Amino acid sequence: MTKFDQSRDNVMNNNTFVQETRTGKTLKPLLLLLLSLILLVPMASASTPASATGSFTGTVAITSISQADGNTIITAIETQTLSGFLTGTRIATGVEIIHPDGTFSAHDSGTFTGTVNGRSGSVVITGSSTGTGASGSGQFVVEQGTAGLAGLHAQGMFQPTVTGPTTVTGTYSLQYHFDP
Repeated sequence: MTKFDQSRDNVMNNNTFVQETRTGKTLKPLLLLLLSLILLVPMASASTPASATGSFTGTVAITSISQADGNTIITAIETQTLSGFLTGTRIATGVEIIHPDGTFSAHDSGTFTGTVNGRSGSVVITGSSTGTGASGSGQFVVEQGTAGLAGLHAQGMFQPTVTGPTTVTGTYSLQYHFDP
């Protein structure tokens, strides 16, 4: 190896050292920033989910009835009175389809106004159900809260039972949390 080759190797090693030092100096503040952001994430999470239950009664005002392919399609406005975890009134519009074999499927969406866990406000509750005859089961989602119910998120199950031509009763259970 000549002196020229040794000199060139030393310059390359020095350049590599300088480049690695600059990269290290640039990355250290970025790594510290990234680490601090990661540590802040748990503080921005929602509260721990909790369980709750209740019951409801409802009256239905039919707005239209039609037939298609042997199915009966009923459009209605339902007024529900809820008790338990959700305490107040819900007014919803929905559609129920009764099939020729006696099964049904339904979905609705409406605004609940009342109290939840001691907080007052309004939320949108959207649900769907299926069943046979006068009883069934369904799922629902609670979202878009206002006032004291802002940040409320819930999902659950309900069991409706038709008690008359335009009346229903049932129970519900849900998992919920409030955003911080």
